Amino acid sequence: MLIILTRFLNAQVSDTTVLLPSVTVVYEENEAELLWRQLSEYWPLYQKQSIESAKLYSRQSTSANEVVFEQVSNIYLNKDLYFQEVIAFKDYDWPVADFGNNVDIQASFSFDGDYDFSQGVDQGTFSKYPYSKFENQCIEPLNRMVDVEYAPSPIAGIMDLNAWSHYTFELVARWESDSSEHATLFFSPRKNRTGWVGQVEVDTRNFRIHQFEGAIGNMEILQQFSSTELFYIDHQKLSWANGSQQVEYWLTEVNRIPSMSDKPRNLVAIIPDQQLQGRDFWAQYRPEDDKLDAWTARQDSIIRYLNSDEYLDSADAVYNEFHWYEPLVSGVGYRKRSAGTHFFYSPLIGQFNAFGVGGWRWTPFAFGTKRFENDQMLSITGRLNYGLTNTDTKGTLGATYTYAPLRNASWTVNVGNDYQQITQSVDLTGLFARSNFIEKTFTEVYHRYEWFNGFYTRLGFEYSKRESIENLDLGNDIFGSLTPPQPFETYTVGQISAEILIRPYQRYYLKGRRKIVLSSKWPDFRVVFKQGIPNLLNSDVRYSKYEFIVDDYVPSNRLGFSHYRVSSGGFLNDPSTVRFIEYKWFRGGDYLLYTHPLYTFQNLPETFATPEVYFMANATHHFEGFLLNRVPLIRRLKLNVALGASMLTIPSRSLMHLETYIGAERKLKLWDQPVRWGMYYGLLPNDMDPGYRIKIGMDFKDTFLDRWNF
Repeated sequence: MLIILTRFLNAQVSDTTVLLPSVTVVYEENEAELLWRQLSEYWPLYQKQSIESAKLYSRQSTSANEVVFEQVSNIYLNKDLYFQEVIAFKDYDWPVADFGNNVDIQASFSFDGDYDFSQGVDQGTFSKYPYSKFENQCIEPLNRMVDVEYAPSPIAGIMDLNAWSHYTFELVARWESDSSEHATLFFSPRKNRTGWVGQVEVDTRNFRIHQFEGAIGNMEILQQFSSTELFYIDHQKLSWANGSQQVEYWLTEVNRIPSMSDKPRNLVAIIPDQQLQGRDFWAQYRPEDDKLDAWTARQDSIIRYLNSDEYLDSADAVYNEFHWYEPLVSGVGYRKRSAGTHFFYSPLIGQFNAFGVGGWRWTPFAFGTKRFENDQMLSITGRLNYGLTNTDTKGTLGATYTYAPLRNASWTVNVGNDYQQITQSVDLTGLFARSNFIEKTFTEVYHRYEWFNGFYTRLGFEYSKRESIENLDLGNDIFGSLTPPQPFETYTVGQISAEILIRPYQRYYLKGRRKIVLSSKWPDFRVVFKQGIPNLLNSDVRYSKYEFIVDDYVPSNRLGFSHYRVSSGGFLNDPSTVRFIEYKWFRGGDYLLYTHPLYTFQNLPETFATPEVYFMANATHHFEGFLLNRVPLIRRLKLNVALGASMLTIPSRSLMHLETYIGAERKLKLWDQPVRWGMYYGLLPNDMDPGYRIKIGMDFKDTFLDRWNF
């Protein structure tokens, strides 16, 4: 407590009054609080004394000294932007021998109808080893942390302005050295709060932090700061699960490596293809560790053997041997990795579809790939679709040739005659309804290209004949009773299409001859245009269909994060001349199921389609503990609040649909994958069916982009 005492002394002898100066008295001062306040005052000043470049040696390993990867990089910092030039990278993951075969069964469904320009592109080293990316290692427990996987809300940093109300502090040690005086300040979160537990070692003469040790959840972190005039972390160690996994880095040659001022602004890193560097190369960067050196020397010899042509040829020879069970349960494959060749034919057990159009169908599948030395690649896929009930033979064949990996450039050709869905924008009860299927005979050609960073085009031509399946025998079709096929007159489509994606200031990195896209702080702008060409090879259509889309992910340090998507579209020609298959479809709500809120509606009364001009806006916001973390008792549940809203308007129909909802969400891990479960309650419209007011949903975090899908 601070007490200001002003004392007046009346000297009776001289009959005068003497006014003494004010005196500040510190009463029961808390030493830990005083030290924290002094550290927090000096902390911003030290942060300004950061570095511009350095040599980085980093590695990920286990407690048994088994290294997962190690690398040497040049790191360049410019304000909040990082650039990483990887000089050498070693992946200790052994190539999978695969001396036999296995069964691979996959199924997927997406409400996202937008074309993915990154489809089929290797996500590279940062996807396989996220902590090889220096930016992901820059954890700042002394500053405020945002969107930590293992915490329900952003974590208050130890030097954050709100830290005193979030943590308790205790001065646990003082000592002197030849040059200064030191102290250890222990901290832990207050009751019912989530935060770091640990300590900092500081110099009490200049209030400079020398070392931070802390833990949260199953993660521990050690940061040692430089002792030079510059202030930076020269050694950091992250560990999980009691040290069974750990990532470390060391910084050297600070501000002494060549400038990279000529690099593209949004290039985050350059990673060469792996080269097996000699032992002497790594020894100059590794801290001395006899056990680690012995282990890596043994691994180097194993990796060299596993990458040798002799070994790969022997493994491929075993893989290519024919076994009697392969056509039945595992499929028949052929592989020659030294030539970049792979072929596979599906097993008999996976070739029959009980839910096919018209009943049981035989659907054998085959694919082949050829990767060339310059990273160009040819992929060919084919599927036969034979109906056992109607004895109708259908099928598709497709080929994609990626000719410029750095430009994400490829040609794709698809031909076939098959039963296809009109749209996936229908509720679950209508997804397999036969009214949602048509017979389509088609030839398609597409060209994808990135002209400059963040500017993509996909140009296409389609020629197809579309027929109703009303004359198909659906006697053995278990979905035939949902809704009968839609009758319509057969017609021919000849159309050209253009899709443009503009992603301003797109961030990316280079891995060998491949360009791997990360993200952008700006929204994505997308334009889609389709033009029907009448009389082209008897084409019956002349429509001009357009769509404009803007979507973005917006993080906020304290309030959580938001997603939004705004779209509008229609036809330039008379809508009455457009066939219903070309309409824009809007998905109705599902009972209890919370579907992707940026592409679907939770409480739209029914699925419908229209050729008329529409405007649609969808948005979600997740508070990440900003609200519930302030409520006693409730914050123990580690729940987050989410809000959402969607709007659809079609002016020509005088249709206006608005829905809002609120939800409670909780994060957890499922097989090491961050997952978010939620329960949501519809607020608007007021007259919605009670069975559709409460929804349950889940989302998986995209660990490559380090963000949730919605």
